[in-house]
Amino acid sequence: MSKVDMNTSKAVRSRNAQATSQAILESAIVEFCEYGLNGASTSRIVERAGCNIRMLYHYFQNKETLYKAALEQVYNQLRGREAELSILDRDPMDAIKTLTAFTFDYMRDTPAFIKLVLGENLLQGEFIRTIPSIPRSSRPFIQSIQTQLDRGVAAGIFRSGIDATQLYISIVSLSFMYLSSQYTLSVTFGVDISSEENIRTRRLHVVDMIEKYLKLSAE
Repeated sequence: MSKVDMNTSKAVRSRNAQATSQAILESAIVEFCEYGLNGASTSRIVERAGCNIRMLYHYFQNKETLYKAALEQVYNQLRGREAELSILDRDPMDAIKTLTAFTFDYMRDTPAFIKLVLGENLLQGEFIRTIPSIPRSSRPFIQSIQTQLDRGVAAGIFRSGIDATQLYISIVSLSFMYLSSQYTLSVTFGVDISSEENIRTRRLHVVDMIEKYLKLSAE
């Protein structure tokens, strides 16, 4: 076999290995969302992924390592999508409003994130605290928000004293809680809060609430 053929063969194997490990990971996310860590079945994961159990243990060693990889992936995907907003390239108010609207849309369109986060909270954060990339990737994003808050204060648009971490937690909470609790809230208040109209109304309400909180003075 020529050197070119050998390199091609290695590249193909590498692509196949990456595709297989990604298929296992995506299947695992579905499984963990439905059954949680303790109820998840490695047999169902590999069946859905179209591979054998040996491959799962080859790439991820055990179910707990696979679960951690699933957590890391959903957080990395969120941070990646947030980065695409380029909030530092926007004016301060537009940056925060865009982030708020995006966060609502992301939570609405990515139920896997909500389900995995809820499941990990039931485990009291046992596994997320062992994934250093999650806080590491969050810090610069929070700093970007703080930069925009400082810019807004300097421009006379935002009131002073707003903490970026607290603001971001509020932005997430206003979307997360509504969507994660839509079934119980619908029964409690006798209205289908998951309807398109109510989802749209909630989105506008969340963006408006954050905007009014930021402003130096009421209009």
